[in-house]
Order: sequence, then C-alpha cells, then structure tokens
Amino acid sequence: MTRARALAAALLVVAGGTAAALPDTGGAVRRGYADAQSGQVHYRYTAPAATARARAPVALFHLSPNSGQVFSALLPLLGRDRVAVAFDTPGYGMSDPVPDPQTIGAYAERLASAMSALGLDSGVDLVGYHTGAAIALELAQRYPAQAGRLALVAVPVLTAEERAAGAALPAIPFDEAGEWAKQEWQRSWRWRGPGQDRESVLATFAEKLRPGARERGATAVLAYDTAAALERVTAPLLLVRPRDDLWTATGRARALRPDARWVELPGYGHGLFHAAPQRMDGILRDFLDPAD
Repeated sequence: MTRARALAAALLVVAGGTAAALPDTGGAVRRGYADAQSGQVHYRYTAPAATARARAPVALFHLSPNSGQVFSALLPLLGRDRVAVAFDTPGYGMSDPVPDPQTIGAYAERLASAMSALGLDSGVDLVGYHTGAAIALELAQRYPAQAGRLALVAVPVLTAEERAAGAALPAIPFDEAGEWAKQEWQRSWRWRGPGQDRESVLATFAEKLRPGARERGATAVLAYDTAAALERVTAPLLLVRPRDDLWTATGRARALRPDARWVELPGYGHGLFHAAPQRMDGILRDFLDPAD
C-alpha cells in the first residue's frame, strides 16, 4: 500500500468517522441503515478493530434485481484488514426507493450520501457488479474525492440498439395464479452460473419478488451511457469479465480502456461472488492493495 493510501486509511480511523459509525464486528457480517437524502439506505458490513484497519475502506454495489446479499460471502474476507460495506441500491433489498424516473445518477447520489453518513467520505475503493458497475462509475465521476480505486465486474457497455431493445421488452405481468413467479424462478435457475448453489439462487429469486424491484434497475442502466462514463473516469481501474450475459458488453469495456487492469473468468458466470468468494477476494486485493 502506498504511503498516501495508508495515511488516508489512518486518518479515517483517527477522525472517528469509520470507527464510530462502523465498529468492529469480529469478522461477522452485520447490518444497519444510513440516513441519506430523504430516505434510508440498508447495508451489510464487516469491520476489524480500529488498529487492524490497514487498508482503505471499500464500498460494494450489486446487480439488479438483487441486494447486497450477493457479497455476503466476500465481506468477511475483505473485512480482515479494512471496513467493507455492501449497500442495497435504492428500491432494492431494504433500501428506500428514489422517486421516478429511476436513474443511475439518482442511485449514485443517494449512495454517496449514505457513505458520507457512515464516515466513508474520502478515498473509498468502489466495487461495482452489473448495474452496480454503472453506479460505481457515476459515483466516482461525481464525487472523485470520495472514491479511490474502481473495480468493475461485468460492465454493461451496451450499444444503442441493445439499450433500445432492452427498453422495449415487456415486463412479466403479475397474475393471480402466480405464473409470473414461476417464470421468474425459471429465469433465475436458467441463468445460474457454474458453482452457484441452490441457496444463492433462491436468495436471488427472493429479491425479485419485492414489489417493483424487477424493472427499476434495468430501466436506469438502459438509459445510462456506460461507455461514455467509462471513457471519462480517471480513477485507477480494474475490469473483471465473467462469462455471463454481459460477456460481450464487458469486452467492449476493455476496448474502451486498454489501460485498465484486466481479469477474465470464463469458468464463472452469474453468482460469481457466491461461487468463488476466495478467488474474488484475491483478485480484488491484487488491485486494491498494490505493493509498497
């Protein structure tokens, strides 16, 4: 870790923001709410003792429709030597929604406010997955002092045609017989990735049953120009490409940012963070914690 990043981490502890708002969890995943701009944001976190917080804190943003539960197996690994916080995107999990229209900018603004409420307001490393990658990109651009390094996993760099086609897809209609729930389950099971167990597929499915959750994030990310944001962002950048439905889109991200660190994971797909938490911990640490 560079001296500057070590000093930033130390200042966060000395200032009392991170230490006071997010106390030592003893390696366990805990939950809480942050008050943020006319709504509450739910989060999961792990934190070591203040004296063990040798690395910059990290904030994690999930894919949609889902919640911060996708990072539950990763959090204790990252939390050995830093504060690690997985937020529920507004309108997902147990976070309050933002008003319509749903936008990546509104998500980033609310989440940046929640981070500040927890004392995470300087040099925070960001990890974004699918929709969360777009959120992390936007947050890093709007609040560059708040963001440190930027790790993006499965990046939605969509063409104009793909965005239009996605926006035109009809929603699965609710029906009294529950056929919509059966279709959602079949989609969840069909899209499970290698190594993703039944429990994590069930957890994903459960998040899709929350009222209004299914379309919100898709609407926001389809309207967001991820390619332009990727070209503009100046933070140190890691791109991770699992073999899921954004395999081709993430390849475009590499073409746009050949300077970024690149990791390809053809043996993993959806459910990556449940299937391979140790592998992802190693990949992230190699990027977030460069050698002195």
